[in-house]
Amino acid sequence: MDILSVLQQKSKAVDAALPLFLPKREGSGWLRDYRDMLWDYNLRGGKRLRPALCMLSCEAWWGKQEQAVPTAVALELLQNFFLIHDDIEDESEQRRGKPCLHRLWGVPYAINAGDATFVKVWETLMANRGVLGDEKALEIYEEFVALCNKTTEGQMREMYWVREKKWDITEKDYFDMAGEKAGYYTVVAPLRLGAICAGRSGLKSNFDSWGMKWGIAFQIQDDLLNAVGGKKYGKEIGGDIYEGKRTLLLIHLMEHCSYKEKKEILKIMNKPRQKKTAAEVKKVLSLMKKCGSVEYARRTAKELAEEAKIGFEKSFSDARQGAAKESLRALIDYVIERDV
Repeated sequence: MDILSVLQQKSKAVDAALPLFLPKREGSGWLRDYRDMLWDYNLRGGKRLRPALCMLSCEAWWGKQEQAVPTAVALELLQNFFLIHDDIEDESEQRRGKPCLHRLWGVPYAINAGDATFVKVWETLMANRGVLGDEKALEIYEEFVALCNKTTEGQMREMYWVREKKWDITEKDYFDMAGEKAGYYTVVAPLRLGAICAGRSGLKSNFDSWGMKWGIAFQIQDDLLNAVGGKKYGKEIGGDIYEGKRTLLLIHLMEHCSYKEKKEILKIMNKPRQKKTAAEVKKVLSLMKKCGSVEYARRTAKELAEEAKIGFEKSFSDARQGAAKESLRALIDYVIERDV
């Protein structure tokens, strides 16, 4: 199966619906700038995995794609809101191959654009009242509240580790954080939302445990790409090192390097982003390869994906046989093989 074609098809459905929920790019002065910023990250593309999972889940449970489109668009808008603010929090340089929004417009403008995008999320979800009825629309609202709470808690946990210079972080700590920040948000919630759109609310809890594993595998692959790059990778290599993030690669490295190397790593990692040099970041990345941390992370992501496949087969055993179910199955492998 050509899973990229499936993602592109679902992305086109999002593109077609976005003009219904975002203002036209017209006007002049501050109004044009404001609208351009609201559209910016949406026009940069991206995998749009979350909207795709939502629509595919809906179709697999005997729903129609159009039933899930407003919710899928809201997921994409929420992703872009998170990215705008996340880029500011991490002092990131690039997003999807271009300068981050705050690098183009400044932090105050970018924060405001992120806030406006967040409002558009809830405005978009209002369309579900007409598409699905008030009861399902409210249930979807509640799901969005839950995923926002989990995602922001995971983000706070990660930032707290950096700010407080905490180095007693275990693999379990990482999995808990990644589960909140990526597992629930990237996989579990979209699958649950798709089932609700299809009228199968009773299935929601079926996706939680194995969906978390799939989502954590996704996050580990993100960490790997940040360390080693990919053919189409659109962010700076080593950005996680600059930002001081406690990734699975870094946790493994700290446990397997020499005492002397550990002291050197701590000295580098405890520096603020602007005081780290390219040579220092390169040094940490080279130690990750030398100590087997890159390979360990790859192996862990693969193991989690294999466990997710088993859970998927059980949870979707009664789903409609066809392209949607096959695509969901194929996406489990895609998330740990992708290079973007």
